[in-house]
Amino acid sequence: MNINPSLQQPEKSHLITREATLDDDQALRALIAVPMTTKGVQISFQREPSYFKASDILYKHKLHVVIEDSASQKKVACYSNGHRPCYVNREIQNFRYASDLRVDHRYRGKSLVKVLGVHVKDNMHAPNFSQMIIFDDNHAARAAIQTPKTGMPDYYDEGLIETLTLTDLGSPRKITTFLNDSNPYNTDMTQIQSCIAMPEHIQAMNHFIAEMSVHYNFIPAYNFEELAEGDCYFSGIKLSDFLLYFKGEKLVGMFGLWDQHSLKQTKILHYSPMIGVLRPIYNLYTKFSKSMPLPKRGEAVKYHVLHTLLCHPEALALHHQMLKDAYHRSKQLGVGAVSFTLSHKDPRFQLNQFYKGERLTGMHGFISFQGDPRPNFDQTLIPYLEVGRI
Repeated sequence: MNINPSLQQPEKSHLITREATLDDDQALRALIAVPMTTKGVQISFQREPSYFKASDILYKHKLHVVIEDSASQKKVACYSNGHRPCYVNREIQNFRYASDLRVDHRYRGKSLVKVLGVHVKDNMHAPNFSQMIIFDDNHAARAAIQTPKTGMPDYYDEGLIETLTLTDLGSPRKITTFLNDSNPYNTDMTQIQSCIAMPEHIQAMNHFIAEMSVHYNFIPAYNFEELAEGDCYFSGIKLSDFLLYFKGEKLVGMFGLWDQHSLKQTKILHYSPMIGVLRPIYNLYTKFSKSMPLPKRGEAVKYHVLHTLLCHPEALALHHQMLKDAYHRSKQLGVGAVSFTLSHKDPRFQLNQFYKGERLTGMHGFISFQGDPRPNFDQTLIPYLEVGRI
C-alpha cells in the first residue's frame, strides 16, 4: 500500500524548531489561514499581504517560531511569543503575549505541541510568563493549553472576557434608566467636550495612558509620538482617527477608530447550502434586528477595532457616549460595526447587556514554567485588553 509521505508521522529527528524568518511568511500565512467551520459558516483568519507586517502591531520585540519537517520541508506548526511594553502594577515592564498557535491538521496528535513546549521553556524569560487569550470556540487551543500536559507550560486562568462587535446601541431609555439608577460615579456629560486628536494633544494622550494605569493593569505603554511618526506599531491608524474627550483642560477619555483590514482579515470561505440560500433573507432581516450582515463568499467581514477605549472605569455615561460616537463614525465610513474587548471585572462591561452585536466569550490567562504569576499582580486593578493587539 502506498502512503503519502506528507501524511506519515514525522520522526522527531526530522522536526526542526527555529525562529521564523521572512522566507517563512507564505507558510505562516497558510498555517494561520486554515479554515474553521462554526454554525454552518466556514471562515478563515488571514494575514494578508504579510504575516510579519501584521505582527508589527502585536509586538515591539517579535518572537515567531516554526516547526519544520525537514524530510518534507513543510512548516507544520507555529506560535508567537514576543513582548511589548505595558503598564504592570502601574510600572512599565516588558509583557509577553502568546498567540497564533497553529498545527497543520495533518500533523495533529503527533506531539508537535510538546516539541513547541521545549522551545517555549528555553526562550520564555524576561519575563518568564506570557499573557494568553483563548476564546471559547477555539477548541484546539483550549485542548492544547488548558489541559495539563507533560512538557507544556502550566496555564493559569485570570478571568472571563468578552469581545463585542457592536452593531446597534440598543434602547436609549433602558440605558439612561440604568445609568441614573446604578451608577454612583455620575459624569455630567454637558461638561464634556470632544475633538479629533492633533499633534498638540500627544503629550496629554501619553499622560492619560499613564493615569489610566492607576485603574487598569496591562495597558500597552503607548508613546503617541510614534503614531504621529508613522511607526509600524500603529499600522493602519492615524492620529486623526482618535477622538479625545475633555472636561475643561483635563483629558478624561479617548478612543481610536482602527481599520485593520489592510493587515488582517476574517474571510467567509463557504456557507452551508441552507445558509447560502437564506443569506439574502437574513441580511434583509438584519436591517430590523440590527445584527451583522453576512458578506458574500470570498469577502471579508467588515468592522472597526477600537484602540485605547479608555476612561475612568466608573464613568459609564462617558464610556457609553464614546461608543455612540465610535459607532456613528464607523457608520459614516460605510461599516457600522465596532469591536472592543472588556474583562468581566470591568465596571463598563455592565453596559454590554444593552448593546446588540456579535459576542465572543473567552478566558484571559497566563502560561508559565516557573509557577503562577497571578499573585504578583495588583488584584485591585482591572485587566485591560486591547482588542486590536490580541
